[in-house]
Amino acid sequence: MAVSARIPRFVHSAPHLYTATIKKGTPIIMNRDYKLLTPGPLTTTRTVKEEMLFDHCTWDDDYKAITQKIRTDLLELAHCDPSEYTAVLMQGSGTFGVESVLTSVIGADEKVLLCTNGAYGDRQVKICEHAGIDYVQYAESYDRIPDAAHVAEILDNDPSITHVSMIHSETTSGLLNDIESVARVAKAHGCTFIVDAMSSFGGVDIPMADWGIDFLVSSANKCIQGVPGFSFIICNTAKLEASRGKARSLSLDLWDQWNTLEKDGGKWRYTSPTHVVLAFNRALDEMKAEGGIPARSARYDTNNRMLIARMKALGFGTFLKEHQGPIITTFTYPEGVSFDFADMYAFIKERGYAIYPGKLTDEETFRLGNIGEIYPDDIRRVTELFAMYMAERGLLGPCAGTTVDYGCFAPVQAFVEAFREFGVEPTMDETRRPMGMLKHDHIRTMMGMDRIARAWEDAHGAAPTDADVDAVYNHFEPKLLSILDRFADPKPGVIDAVAALREAGLKIGSTTGYTDAMMEIVVPKAAELGYAPDHWVSADGTEGYGRPYPYMIFHNMQVLRLMDVRRVAKVGDTISDIKEGKNAGVFTVGVTEGSSQMGLSLAEFEALSPAEQDRERLMAREAFLATGADAVIDTMDELPALLLG
Repeated sequence: MAVSARIPRFVHSAPHLYTATIKKGTPIIMNRDYKLLTPGPLTTTRTVKEEMLFDHCTWDDDYKAITQKIRTDLLELAHCDPSEYTAVLMQGSGTFGVESVLTSVIGADEKVLLCTNGAYGDRQVKICEHAGIDYVQYAESYDRIPDAAHVAEILDNDPSITHVSMIHSETTSGLLNDIESVARVAKAHGCTFIVDAMSSFGGVDIPMADWGIDFLVSSANKCIQGVPGFSFIICNTAKLEASRGKARSLSLDLWDQWNTLEKDGGKWRYTSPTHVVLAFNRALDEMKAEGGIPARSARYDTNNRMLIARMKALGFGTFLKEHQGPIITTFTYPEGVSFDFADMYAFIKERGYAIYPGKLTDEETFRLGNIGEIYPDDIRRVTELFAMYMAERGLLGPCAGTTVDYGCFAPVQAFVEAFREFGVEPTMDETRRPMGMLKHDHIRTMMGMDRIARAWEDAHGAAPTDADVDAVYNHFEPKLLSILDRFADPKPGVIDAVAALREAGLKIGSTTGYTDAMMEIVVPKAAELGYAPDHWVSADGTEGYGRPYPYMIFHNMQVLRLMDVRRVAKVGDTISDIKEGKNAGVFTVGVTEGSSQMGLSLAEFEALSPAEQDRERLMAREAFLATGADAVIDTMDELPALLLG
C-alpha cells in the first residue's frame, strides 16, 4: 500500500507494562497501555494528565483565578449570558452534582416530575426517595424517549408539579433524549427544568438559555475530556438565588457553594480537588484549540457512525432502532452466536482497548463508547480486533485484494497481531503501507520503518534481523490461514464486471501477494461466491519474485497465451499493484473504493457522508496517479466501459 494521506492521531509504541507481586515469587504482569471506550472516565491526553503533576494551594489568588476562568468558559460553552446564568463547581462525581441540584432547589412544598428511560433516570428516583423529595415518575422503556406531549398532559393534570428533570444522554442504552421539546413544555407550565447532561455536555451543543434549561449538570471526566473529581452545574442565577435555604444537605448545598465562590473570587467551600481542577482547565483549553463543541461533536459523530457501520458488518446489531446518541452504543450479539463477554473483554483489552459491559438485564449486550481521545484510527483498530476475536473463536460468518476482501482486512489483522506478539504495536498506516508485497517482504519493509525499528530495538535490545523477519512471519502465516476463508467475499461490482469482460472475449488472470497455500483457501471460497479467474499465480510460481516484479503478470500471459503487453491491463488496489503493472509495461488501473490504499470496510465507507467519501476517493486516486497509474476508477463497475470503450 502507498503511504496513506491520513495521518494517525496517535502512534502506539510497545505496550507499557508493570510488574506487581502479590505473593513471593509470583509476578503479575499487567498491560497499562489501553484506551477507554466508555462514557467516562475516558481516555484523555497526556498533557491533561501532566497538569496533575503540580501541587496548588487552594487559597492562592492564582488558583482561584483558574476556578473563575473555568466558570466563565463553561458559560460560554453553554451559550449563556453571564448576567443571567452562573456556573458552580461541586466536589464529587456527576451523581454528587445531580443530588446537589435535586436536594437544593426543590423545596419541601414543591414537587418534581422525573422523566426516565434508563438507569440514570432511575437513580434520580432513588435520590428523591432517600431525601424525602416529593416526585412523580414518568417512565418510558429503555429504547423510547419521553414524549413532550405526554409531559404536557401530566403537568396539566397535576398543577402541584413545580420542577421537571430528565437525562439528556442516557448511557444505559446510548439513547439521546429530546430535552429541547420537554424544556418548552416545562417553561410553558412555569416549571423549573433540570437536565442531567453528564455524558453529552461538550460533545453535543446545548444552548441552555434558548431552550429554557434552568439547571444543567455535567462532570469533569466526560466530553470536555478532563479526569474524574468534580461535577459542575450551570444555573439560571435567579432560580439559584430563589433556592436559598431549601438544601437538605450541608456539603451539597448548591446555593451556599455558589455564594462562597462569588464572595471569595473563586474560593471553594471545603477542600477542592486541585489536581483535577488544573487538569480540567487544560482540557478546556485543548477543547477550544480543537475547534470547540462543533469540532468535537463532529469527531464523536464520525467515530459513532464508523463504529456502528463496522460492527454491523460483523453481525453486531444495535439495541436502539432510533434516537441513537453519538456518545455510546449498545450492541447486541450476532444472531445465533453466544460467547463469554469476559473472554472477549480480556482479548480486546490485552490488545489496547477497554470496552463496557451491557446495562440491560433482559438481553445479552455490551456497550462501546467513542468519546475522549478517540479517533477514526481507533475505531478501525478496535473493530478489526472484534473481527479477529470472532474469527479466532469460529464465530465470524464469511466476509484478498482487488476482487475479494473489501479493504484487505484479513492480512492487516494478522500482521498487527503477529508484531504484537513480539512487543511491537504497528499503526494501521504502517501496516498498510507495504500492502501488495510478498508477506515476507511486507514484514521486512515494516521492520525497516524508523519507528518500528526503534520499537523493536527497545523491546529486544537489537535491531531487527532477517531471522526476526522469519520469526514474525511464522506467527503471521498461521493467523492469516486460520481466518482467510472468512474474508473471501467478492467486492461489489466484481462479478458483473468480470462477466462483461469475458463476454467481450477478455481473459482474466490474477496475481497476488498471498502464497499458494493461502490462495488454495481463498480461491475455492471466492468461486463459491461467484468469482473465479481463468488463472492465478503467486510468487511461489515465479521463484519468489512477487510485486513489484512483473513476473507474475508475465506468467499469466504465458498460461493464457497472450503475446502483447499493450493488450493487457493490470487492475489493482495497492501501490505495489501499480508498480507491478508499470514494470510489466501493461496498461495499469487503480481502484479506489474497497482498496487497501483507502483502508475502509464497505460498511465504514457507506457510513461516511458524501463529502467524506469524495475525500477518501480523491486521496486514493492521487496516490495511484502519483505512482504512474494510467487510469483510476472508483469501482469495478466502471472497468468494462474503461477497457472496452
